[in-house]
Amino acid sequence: MARELLVLEHTTGAGASAFEPVLDDHRSTVDWRRMHVPEPVDLPPLDQVAGLIVMGGTMSAVDPAEHPWMPPEIDYLRDAVGRHLPVFGVCLGAQLLGQALGGTVTRRDIPRVGYLPLRATPEGRDDEVVADWPDDAPALFVHEDEVSELPPDATPVLAGGDRVPGWRCGSALAVQFHPEVPVDQLEHWTQMGALDGMFRAADVDPVALLEDAAKHAATAVAQGERLVERFLRGPVAQALDR
Repeated sequence: MARELLVLEHTTGAGASAFEPVLDDHRSTVDWRRMHVPEPVDLPPLDQVAGLIVMGGTMSAVDPAEHPWMPPEIDYLRDAVGRHLPVFGVCLGAQLLGQALGGTVTRRDIPRVGYLPLRATPEGRDDEVVADWPDDAPALFVHEDEVSELPPDATPVLAGGDRVPGWRCGSALAVQFHPEVPVDQLEHWTQMGALDGMFRAADVDPVALLEDAAKHAATAVAQGERLVERFLRGPVAQALDR
């Protein structure tokens, strides 16, 4: 059986989004499949998996026991990294990776919502996925929780703001921001109601946020597409060769 790339999704409207065309372009090399983890699903044995992309969600990872599906997913991610499978975590996915690998997830005093310029660290400039990150490229943050203490063996690969927005730990790459979200998806998020409390707590006007998106989203998404491209051409291709 050919190994496949799994995209683990947690919330409707927070899926692979702008990553999908890149994933489709590489189906001849590695097929991919999405799984909506909060529904009852049987995650496949890891010997059938070439890599994982773990997407965001509206639920909190501060106390995984509050969500019956979350501890098994955390165990699955830990086992994947233990097997040196490539894993790419986005927002909630980054937090689940943090939990899996020994880090700590906490709630921010004030949510972070908006575009923030990021730079690759010296280690990030040597990372096969992050290496081409342009200085001060914008990244979209929409989150209340974050990995406040990195896993013991983690290395920051992106810097910006008051916490580490991107880190590497073994075969896992985690980013707290949303490199997959184009303007139309962000507009939907501002209208869905579930994030209204976060916007208020962050003192962010959704109209102003969308104005910023008109300036920055194309660059942010293009950089996200490059991250996934390099993830597929580098770590995933190498996993398929093993």
